[in-house]
Amino acid sequence: MMSTLLTPEQVCGHYGISKWTLYRWTSKNLIPHLKIGGMVRFKEDVLKQWEEKGVVKTELI
Repeated sequence: MMSTLLTPEQVCGHYGISKWTLYRWTSKNLIPHLKIGGMVRFKEDVLKQWEEKGVVKTELI
């Protein structure tokens, strides 16, 4: 079964975050994503797995 590819706008709407936050997450590899011809896309099924894991990296300052 082929996963649906989501746009940054769709992911921002789903999580209630800004595009700036989403691109910061992608640049730090905090959220699974694909780069296709200079465009960032997100596999819906991979994001669901990511949500279920609930893995959060934290840093102590």
